[in-house]
Amino acid sequence: MKPHILLITTDQQRYDALGINGNPHLETTTLDSLAARGVNFDRSYVTCPVCIPARRTLLSGQHPFTHGLRWYQDGLDWDPPFTLPGLLSDAGYQTQLVGKMHMHPIGKRHGYDHIILSETSNWRPDSPLQGRNDYVRWLRSQGVQEHPHFHGINGNGRQVSPWPLEDRFHHNNWLAREAAKFLTEDRDPEAPFFLHLSFFHPHPPLVPTRDYLDRYLEKDLPDSPIGEWVPDMPLRPGIPSDSAVGPFDPEQIRRARAAYYGLIHHIDDCINHVLESWRVYGHSRAKEPLYVIFSSDHGEMLGQHQLFRKSLGYEGSAHVPFFVSGYNVPIKAGRSDALACWEDILPTIADLAGVPLPGPVDGISLAPGIRGESQKGREELTGMCHGQHTNYFQIRGRHKYMWFEKTHEEQLFDLEADPDETRDLSGDLSLLQPFRESMAAILDREGGITYDPAKLTPCANRPPKVLYGDNA
Repeated sequence: MKPHILLITTDQQRYDALGINGNPHLETTTLDSLAARGVNFDRSYVTCPVCIPARRTLLSGQHPFTHGLRWYQDGLDWDPPFTLPGLLSDAGYQTQLVGKMHMHPIGKRHGYDHIILSETSNWRPDSPLQGRNDYVRWLRSQGVQEHPHFHGINGNGRQVSPWPLEDRFHHNNWLAREAAKFLTEDRDPEAPFFLHLSFFHPHPPLVPTRDYLDRYLEKDLPDSPIGEWVPDMPLRPGIPSDSAVGPFDPEQIRRARAAYYGLIHHIDDCINHVLESWRVYGHSRAKEPLYVIFSSDHGEMLGQHQLFRKSLGYEGSAHVPFFVSGYNVPIKAGRSDALACWEDILPTIADLAGVPLPGPVDGISLAPGIRGESQKGREELTGMCHGQHTNYFQIRGRHKYMWFEKTHEEQLFDLEADPDETRDLSGDLSLLQPFRESMAAILDREGGITYDPAKLTPCANRPPKVLYGDNA
């Protein structure tokens, strides 16, 4: 019997936003227990830490260099040679998406047999890009006529408010309900399933239900780490609620962290409901083979280094949780320090399902290591995101190199000794030079951007001007 596959993704969840990944304040009992019984990848990254490029990578196994999208850009048609759900559907799987896909045109299935679609908890009926929202259709069927975002909290901001409707109408609850319904009512009992449960949160708006918000507001949460290289910026009025760069009011960041944690805790409980629905006590389903894969499309700076949102190669933005777990399947449980990325999800799931790839991908299958066999690895990983702060990053060994295209500034961090990236080592040219040579070769091969060694400027533990401007 082919194994069932449940892929669960969140949106904007940092690697350290799981208890098992070293967070003593966040209660993620379900996810922690799943990770503990599976293989938890400690060095897992997205190679373009914003929504749409990452989701292209998830569907295709392609690096942004291959699929062509190196920044957030909506409204673009895209037809990869094959997709993860398409491969599984062709192999006899019943494939279902519940939640966010973030592809264009909206409603295109990209290989899924069926989709229940809600790109966002917001409702934008006049938007040509997000006009469909099955969540809002359900709200209307329940008699809820209010716009679900009448709270007014920004969809990219650090503001916080408790969810204004009944708890049962929260987006997280709806997603879990739809996923459980598929597993217990709508599934073809004679076919293996591939279900992608795609949560929109903890992406802002930061609107957890009152109970989840209060329990984290009551905790003594630490301040976000601030690097030695971050300028001392006095608070000033007028910073937009969705600004990517501070200075931020520490109390406002504390509330944002509490709401962010509350949303993740809520998701954790929702996942438990989905799993309990499948593995109901005494039911024969509990004996069927099921892989559970969990990750997030990018992280959230969450005030770290006076930064918010994503798109940067820093750990808060690009380093994400990723584990493979399951029931009644061959897994050698433990933690892995293999350098992993979202390109690996497609070939890994295909391998676990016994489905051959019809063509090349940029990722590698992690399935051998998951089964306890010899595992092919990678020595380095390169990522990027274009836009206001166009940046490229490369990880090799214990170090991460960052390069900002507009100012040619460079940073270098020792991730083993300094996982919060508080001290920039780019003043050490002996450490810097190998990364310069590697980045020059990669960008020369891939094209589209100029990397001029003569203009490179190590920040040497000083603030990057591209981020902090006159404060640098």
